Amino acid sequence: MRIGMLVILLLLALPVSAGLQQLRFITEEYPPYNYSENGQLKGIAIELLEQAFAAEGLQLQPQQIELLPWARGYDTALSTANTVLFSTNRTAARETLFQWAGPISADRVVLMGRASRTLQIDSIAELNASELQIVAIREDVGAQRLQELGVDPDRITLASNNTSALAMLEAGRVDLWAYGEDVAYWLMRSQGVDPSAFEAVYTLSETYLYFALNADTDPRLTEQLQQAIDRSRDLATQLRFLTEEYPPFNYLDEQQQVAGIATTRLRTMLKDTGLQAEFQLLPWARAYTEARLNENTCVYSTTRTPEREAEFHWLGPLHISQWGAFSLPEAGLQVTQLDQLDGLRIGSFREDAVGQYVAGLGHQLILATTDRENLTRLRNGLIDVWVTGVTHAQRIAADEQVSLTHLFTFNEVPLYLACHRDISPGLIQRMQHSLEQQDASLQHPYSSGAQES
Repeated sequence: MRIGMLVILLLLALPVSAGLQQLRFITEEYPPYNYSENGQLKGIAIELLEQAFAAEGLQLQPQQIELLPWARGYDTALSTANTVLFSTNRTAARETLFQWAGPISADRVVLMGRASRTLQIDSIAELNASELQIVAIREDVGAQRLQELGVDPDRITLASNNTSALAMLEAGRVDLWAYGEDVAYWLMRSQGVDPSAFEAVYTLSETYLYFALNADTDPRLTEQLQQAIDRSRDLATQLRFLTEEYPPFNYLDEQQQVAGIATTRLRTMLKDTGLQAEFQLLPWARAYTEARLNENTCVYSTTRTPEREAEFHWLGPLHISQWGAFSLPEAGLQVTQLDQLDGLRIGSFREDAVGQYVAGLGHQLILATTDRENLTRLRNGLIDVWVTGVTHAQRIAADEQVSLTHLFTFNEVPLYLACHRDISPGLIQRMQHSLEQQDASLQHPYSSGAQES
């Protein structure tokens, strides 16, 4: 008995940090957060976990992470102590099933459909009254949200993984896919599927991704992992600069690096200040949400509106943006101002300031996921007028060899780098000073017609 008690006391006396190496981590293919490439695990969550271990003076061993199908990993984490599942949406239904450490990132779960169908869903009741069929992945948050929201089970098909779900959507075997928006687009690109052919038509949830620890795990280990994550973020000097595909201001070049006029200004700022930042392109609504919810994250080029003012630190301006309305020449439209657009189908994209401005004047919009989709919709006769940035529209039209009629220009606003409110004031001052120094060295500090998202 004394020996047994001595063993227990010795185990209790062990530093909890050593226990982190005894944790079993399970993940899945969920890029850009966690995925395999050439036999190695990569992604935002993998890097965060490695940094957390390093903050404890430990090294995360490759054998500590298993790549499993989501349903199997989820069931294992539910039933096995000292098991950690990531990246896991933290929802009300899951809250008491696990202990939680994080967050890793924000995640928006949506219903994806073909853009050419211009599906619009305003409520779950409307979805249930339709004939639309949905694919979801077993035990995935998409499937759970469908159940929680009361979606008719007869409309839902369960797939074993995201690859098979995408294949069903692309083949037309289902109408919608319930899944994380940015992960769906990433998977499409990796599978050679055109992302612009699909769009998010309904938002099921906006939550955070976490490390989910089995409920019977020693709470001290959970707390230690949380503290290690927090400490790794405190030590990190790297920022995240998010934007969208919006040439000539933000786009991927031939080397798949983020480039463009606005990006060049920010890279110069980083060089001047000695700071580091990861540049990443996402759908605009996703990039905007990430910057609003996640520390050390900024989004550009962003219109500064009264509604957005309190959500960010604002650096810049980077450019001046002109907003315009466009149509095809063959449409023969003779309109010169916004109040003449009544009765016309007007295209914009989600969380775009141009569209929000037009909608605020009482106009109904047809929203896309990305602005490039609107040119396709215009060509296919799905919209009559496209409202967007003047230079951007002209650039996309030139790339696609499409003739556009610039109907009129209706606004001009400055664009900014918008950073999360928790970024330290000292960093904000350093970055702002660098941008002002750039402006002082230029005869014309801002270029007209920049993107206005």
